[in-house]
Amino acid sequence: MLRLTPDASVTSFSALNAPVAEVTIGEAFECDTFDCYAGQISSEAVLRPQIDMQHFNRATGPVRVTGVDAGDAICVVIEAIELTGSGVMALSPGLGVLGARIQQPETRVVPIRDGFAWVTDEVAVAVNPMIGVLGVAPEGDAVPTSWPGAHGGNLDTRVLQAGAALLLRAQQPGALLAVGDLHAVQGDGELGGTGVEIAGRVRLRVERSGYSGTLPAVRRDEGLSVLASADTLDQAVREGFAEVVALIGEWRGLRWEDAYRVASLIVCTEVSQMVNPLKTARLTIPREWCPDSLYAAEPHE
Repeated sequence: MLRLTPDASVTSFSALNAPVAEVTIGEAFECDTFDCYAGQISSEAVLRPQIDMQHFNRATGPVRVTGVDAGDAICVVIEAIELTGSGVMALSPGLGVLGARIQQPETRVVPIRDGFAWVTDEVAVAVNPMIGVLGVAPEGDAVPTSWPGAHGGNLDTRVLQAGAALLLRAQQPGALLAVGDLHAVQGDGELGGTGVEIAGRVRLRVERSGYSGTLPAVRRDEGLSVLASADTLDQAVREGFAEVVALIGEWRGLRWEDAYRVASLIVCTEVSQMVNPLKTARLTIPREWCPDSLYAAEPHE
C-alpha cells in the first residue's frame, strides 16, 4: 500500500503543487501527517509565538487520483485514523473566541493513554480522532491550508472521523488531494482555537460519487452533513441551508417552496468551527431523507 511521509507536504491547496504520488479510484493509501505545528512544539517550554507559522497546518500530499477530471464528484472515504505520540494544546493572546482574556502564551503537552487525552494530571477527555484539513486543489488561486472552502481544506469539523467520507467536487484534473491537522479530540466550534493537536496516520481511498451538491459534505451513518464556510456564521448558515434545500428538492422532486418547508423540519444546524479565517457551519440531512445512491459504492473503472 502506498504510504506518504509528512516530508511530502504543502501549506496551500493549489493546481501548481506537483503531485507527490498517484493512486487509482478505489485504491487505499496512507498519509503520515505532522501535527498542525509541524512538530515544532517539542515541549511546554516552546510557546506558540516562538514557532514559524509558515509551516502551520502542513498537509501531506498532494495525491493525484487517475481518471478524475475537474468537476467530477468524488467521495474521500476515511478508512482509519491512527494517532502518534502526545498531543499539544498551545494558548496565546487572541487565540479562540475568548482570546482577549489570555494574558500570556502557555503550552500544554497532552499525553494520550488508555483512550484518553490527559489535559491535566487529574482531568482526561475521551479520545475521538478526527481530521482537521482534507481537501483538493481549488479552481482558481491557491488557498492556504488554514482556510476552509468549497475545495474542503481546514474544515475542522469533528465528524471527519474514521468511517465517514468527505464528498466534494474535484476542481482540477486528478483532484490533488492533501490531508493533515489531526486532532485527538475537538469540540464543535473549536472555541478555544485548538483541539488536541497531534501527529498521526490516515488511511484513505477515493471513490466516484453521485453527489450533486457544490459544497463539501460529510457522509456518515447519521446522514449527510453539508459544510458551508463564510466570513460570518450567519452567512455560512444561509449558504448551507440554500444547498440542503436544493438537495432535498432534487431528491424528492419537490418545488423549492415545499423543499424549504421540509428542510425547516428535518435539518439540524451545528457550528463546526468559529476560529479559522472563515467560519464553518454544518447542516445535517437525516439518513432516511438521503438517497440510497449516496451510500452505495460506485463501480471502479
